[in-house]
Amino acid sequence: GSLEFDLDFSEAVEEMPPSAPPPTRTSPPPPPSATRPAGGSFEFDLDLSEMSGGPSPGVAAPRMPAPPPSARPPPPPAAFQPPPAPPAFQPPPAPVAPPPPAQALPNVRREAPKPPEPVGTPTLLSPTAAKPATPLAAPPLDERGLPKTVFLPPPPVQIVGTGPVIGIDLGTTNSCVALLSNGRPTVLRSREGYNTIPSVISLNAQNKLLVSHRAKNQLVLRPQHTIYGAKRLVGRPYDSAVVNQVRERFHYEIVPDAAGRAAVRLADSVLSLEEVQAIILRECKEMAEAHLNQKVERAVVTVPAYYSEPQREAVRKSGILAGLKVERILNEPTSAALAYGLNRELNKKVLVYDLGGGTFDATILKIEKNVFEVLGTGGDIFLGGIDFDNLIVDFLLQRFQEKEGMAFNGDGIALSRVSDAAERAKMALSERATFEVHIPMLMMDNDGRPRDLRVVMTRQELEKICDPLLSRTVDVVRDVLLDAKLKASEVDDIILVGGMSRMPLVREKLKGLFGKGPQASVNADEAVALGAALYSGSVDKVSSVVLIDVLPMTVGVAMPGGAFKRVIERNSPLPAQRSFALNTTKDNEESLELSIFQGEDNHISANEYLGTVRIEGLPRGPKGSVRVAVTIKLDSECVLHVEAREYSTRKEVKATLATRYSPEELQKQLQVSKESVKAAEERRGADLKERAGGFWGFVKKALGRK
Repeated sequence: GSLEFDLDFSEAVEEMPPSAPPPTRTSPPPPPSATRPAGGSFEFDLDLSEMSGGPSPGVAAPRMPAPPPSARPPPPPAAFQPPPAPPAFQPPPAPVAPPPPAQALPNVRREAPKPPEPVGTPTLLSPTAAKPATPLAAPPLDERGLPKTVFLPPPPVQIVGTGPVIGIDLGTTNSCVALLSNGRPTVLRSREGYNTIPSVISLNAQNKLLVSHRAKNQLVLRPQHTIYGAKRLVGRPYDSAVVNQVRERFHYEIVPDAAGRAAVRLADSVLSLEEVQAIILRECKEMAEAHLNQKVERAVVTVPAYYSEPQREAVRKSGILAGLKVERILNEPTSAALAYGLNRELNKKVLVYDLGGGTFDATILKIEKNVFEVLGTGGDIFLGGIDFDNLIVDFLLQRFQEKEGMAFNGDGIALSRVSDAAERAKMALSERATFEVHIPMLMMDNDGRPRDLRVVMTRQELEKICDPLLSRTVDVVRDVLLDAKLKASEVDDIILVGGMSRMPLVREKLKGLFGKGPQASVNADEAVALGAALYSGSVDKVSSVVLIDVLPMTVGVAMPGGAFKRVIERNSPLPAQRSFALNTTKDNEESLELSIFQGEDNHISANEYLGTVRIEGLPRGPKGSVRVAVTIKLDSECVLHVEAREYSTRKEVKATLATRYSPEELQKQLQVSKESVKAAEERRGADLKERAGGFWGFVKKALGRK
């Protein structure tokens, strides 16, 4: 699909300010210290003259060493531990191998962060991905670009968008919904009486769709018909590096749709990942409607700080499919900071340490009364509660093999039982010194006799298992301090978010870095949803709340040879814009194309392809005589806009952003050398293999798989 933008060129080119305009506010401006200028306009020219000729020798094969694991952005975020629930099973593991802790120097900048893989949208293909060999039929898109639904009714043609606004923390493993009542946010209880709901859907034996706790309970009985962890997959091409690494770890089937997007098979149906998330959003919507006894059509939804622009758009589509107008998308750490500091007349710098079920985010904010300014953000999309569970499963299976003298060869149901036991052990050992894991009749030996798994774990063993992953979170925090240009002693408070942050070792490591422990006033499971509910109060009226967020990953353009030219740098305050000039490269050229990417690598093959801008309606003239001013804008919610006008006449020209090319077509058009693509793929592949291979490698070995 393509996105047409309405272009507003009311200001002349030379009149454009040297920096991006400050955030639009409906209240008095914040103190001067709360704002920082974004990137300027027309600060460079792009030379695409080599586009139609041979590859540019200067950029044919840029090389860049892979950054350390701690410098990677996350995606992700979600509250991991629900309140005590009926027996339920943790989704099967999404493996990760812990790299050794990086010994970061507190005042030395490490290499620039790099996403571990390109992150696309359901309509975008990663530039290095190969097309699926046998794409499956997918629900076709309607005229609004929304996937046709399988289980949900068709979305309304137009959502009126009146009535109450709810706040939703759409998590990887658990979700939470809250609303504002008489100025106070309240978390709503699920049908079963819990404050959070598992982000899981399932089909039971009667082909009835189940959601939340009822769906999670199906994991042990029908693992192939139970969908979990969709947040890690939404907005990604099927053949992206992340999907390639994780698809065989899930019991359910991840398949390509007709457009090459990642989708899931549930029974005989192929579901878009937008619909999977929409089913969970609808459950949150119905919880609010039952509580209010009225229709709910609007929501503020939170996402990981490192979600890309296409992933945020996928969340909006999920909202529409669920019958919700998404009034605002908030970054999860910012939302948690709202829950902590709104209306408290604070003047502090705070760290939000968000270790949820699927991702890790670290964000430093400056709070001046009701002005919340993000100074720096970082994270890791392969670092969440699921990954800790995987390491515990690894430990338990190794103990089983040592005790029984035989490798684990159970099926998916048996592995789900071990995963559930690992989660329970992790939660119990956060409160006690020892815990016995006992799984009767886990598997049969060669003589047909049942074998039990019985292991007594200690907190010391748990902390030894989890220490490498927690050390990675501390490395991310160090990088964020550098981005914010702060010393650890200058951070006033630490806010813990996400169920995994309850582990005592988390507090110890943060106390070792900052010299003080975290605040205990914020509920780790509910803070994000409560902050979203607080912000919902400002949707319909003039508010004193001012949010100044930053761009999580650099946005740039593709150059001849595959080089990545940075346009708006990561951690630029939002909204942000940068402008540059393009010249025609052929005689009488009436259109130009420019491909846009997001990421931190110097080569496009390791970054995310956002789309290609086609600029049309240019006046005819000799090569190089026609100049076009192109402006890339990102609004306060990180949504991308592109504007263009012909330089000499200052007249607007049509600029359309669309997903036009497959990875192979892009590489051919940009004259990308095979050697540079291979080098970028090797960097990315080695990075993902290092971080996601350990546990699953052990399990595959135990199962006799290659």
